[in-house]
Amino acid sequence: MEKKRFIFDLDGTLLTSDFHLERSMFYNYFGEDARMLVTHMGEYLCEYESLYPYYDIDILSSYLRRKSKLPITQQVILDWICITGKDPGVIEDGVIELLEYLKANDCSIAVLTNWFYNGQVPRLRSSGILGYVDQVYGGDYFLKPSREAYLMAMGSFSEDDCVFVGDDFDKDYIGPRTCNIESVLYDKGDVRHDRVVKVKKMNEIIHRY
Repeated sequence: MEKKRFIFDLDGTLLTSDFHLERSMFYNYFGEDARMLVTHMGEYLCEYESLYPYYDIDILSSYLRRKSKLPITQQVILDWICITGKDPGVIEDGVIELLEYLKANDCSIAVLTNWFYNGQVPRLRSSGILGYVDQVYGGDYFLKPSREAYLMAMGSFSEDDCVFVGDDFDKDYIGPRTCNIESVLYDKGDVRHDRVVKVKKMNEIIHRY
């Protein structure tokens, strides 16, 4: 095997969740006033990630207060991170087979996620994936698709040693390639038909490396 370091996105790649615990938390805090926040949260977070280099509790709480007009304090964000850690989600098809294959071939495995480290590590642990992983890098360090995020996730390995796998075309496929890191798009719905290197099941990567 030529590659020595496999870097994975987390949500939508290794794990899938409907984030119902997070939605329930916001309704518990704000009642029906939380509806707009919950409805637009994905949009808000995408905008945040385009404006700031990393996730910060104080900056995120201020940003969401402005966007939602709700009293979102730092404690709300801390509770959100805690709730995230209690929802492991569902492991994507073929993930365990792939991770076992990589470990059997002495590959290093890292996870690069755009959410807080302290919210994601408990999910990986609860799902049984954490034991396969050598390093986890959260969005409170750097956010994809910044160059710094991919360079951080490489660790001590070179670009040629690494492969990035994820489900987001811009952050997980194009982004790593700007750092000369080979990437594979996880496209389980088979929705992209342009020239991309992709798999529909995670264990298909076994046949590529």
